[in-house]
Amino acid sequence: MKLGFPRLYHLIPDGEITCIKISRTNAHENLAIRIVGGSETPLVHIIIQHIYRDGLIARDGRLLPGDIILKVNGMDIKNVPHNYALSILKQPCHVLRLTVLREQRYRCRNSGLFLDSLCNRDDSFHVVLNKSSPDEHLGIKLVRKADEPGVFIFNLLEGGVAARDGQLQENDRVLAINGHDHRYSSPESAAQLIQASEKQVHFIVLRQNRQQTPDILQETGWSYGGSNPQPCHVERKNLSKSTLHAVTCHEKVVAVRKDHTESLGMTVAGGASNREWDLPIYVINVEPGGVISRDSRIKTGDILLNVNGIDLTGVSRSEAVALLKNTNSSVELKALEMRSCNSQEEQDRLPLPEAMQATSESGDWSPSWVMWLGLPRYLYSCKDIVLRRNTSGSLGFSIVGGYEEHTGNKPFFIKSIVGGTPAYNDGRIRCGDILLAVNGRNTSGMMHAYLARMLKELKGKITLTIVSWPGTFL
Repeated sequence: MKLGFPRLYHLIPDGEITCIKISRTNAHENLAIRIVGGSETPLVHIIIQHIYRDGLIARDGRLLPGDIILKVNGMDIKNVPHNYALSILKQPCHVLRLTVLREQRYRCRNSGLFLDSLCNRDDSFHVVLNKSSPDEHLGIKLVRKADEPGVFIFNLLEGGVAARDGQLQENDRVLAINGHDHRYSSPESAAQLIQASEKQVHFIVLRQNRQQTPDILQETGWSYGGSNPQPCHVERKNLSKSTLHAVTCHEKVVAVRKDHTESLGMTVAGGASNREWDLPIYVINVEPGGVISRDSRIKTGDILLNVNGIDLTGVSRSEAVALLKNTNSSVELKALEMRSCNSQEEQDRLPLPEAMQATSESGDWSPSWVMWLGLPRYLYSCKDIVLRRNTSGSLGFSIVGGYEEHTGNKPFFIKSIVGGTPAYNDGRIRCGDILLAVNGRNTSGMMHAYLARMLKELKGKITLTIVSWPGTFL
């Protein structure tokens, strides 16, 4: 992945939204990339996880893993469900116009993480506000906007800390708080960082040169002027539909009979050490007229758990094939059927194909990324990755997710990885990976600010427990 691409990456400037045009002779040619993200996940945006050598995107040479796709042929996919973005990206065309963002990264001296920011732009600046006590409020009301990601200052409480300081203004965009990237975060997570600061709150702020019209402001339920933040009564359509449960699992046991000379008539993929991912065994093809096809209960996309009582979890594909072939006239299969739960909003956008279906680089059926996210925990193939940090240097990745009062508990996802750092040099961590534990401590239920601070403070040998699923192939 790190070698073999044309050296054209410099044509995509860091920290700026860029539109590129890619021509293809065959309007249906695969892009040969894998994508992760979507509005139903903490990643929110659609992010390139992997680029395959010799594919269309690799031949073009300008994009990198970690780049964010904002628009496809003028259609906005900044904050849409994964499968909706997939349907837009799969539409055939001879000229593909992608609007992308490559986030700019800088090292914050007070943080062990590399952070994404626009802090070196001329129109951004650093503001430090001092608290007289840990419980003092700054008197800032933050909002999100309907057409831009991130957190913006809506107003400053008269007489409050921020108003007395005088540096912050209405409509300033908050890029970072205490070294933590907030360009794609929420006012809720900003509140947690501000309230967790005992003495000083460091802001990196971008001041827009143009005036924003007030009708694009969408208030959130947090105000820092009063004694306690209170939820407002603005309808939260996006929050109510931001769910990770886009897929449900249904266990089934299927018994079939066959002639001893017959095969079952299906093809499976996955398995332990399946290329770069350890995956469950799943069905990628059912042969028409075969034993499985005639019975019709086992379908493409089903995950096979055992055959005749022999466990298939954790075995390689070749071992699974041998066990499936070594069956007599009576065969009992235990399987998980994955079903899509597309939101009404997603269904209203346009008719979607079956949510879990995609075409892999070999032309076979391939699961989408959100299908993997819906698997039960016992099917996760976790791996421990040991990174070492003996100084204040960065581990080299950013995280999103965690517990928030209004959105509940969400997994922590790896959002970006920075070149030349321990995470990048290890080579096993990808955008979209789920961070389950740090040094054996479960991250479930942690607030984002708490985990970020813990990662910043750890030294020496740091063990990350990760589950990695392949992004959707395009």
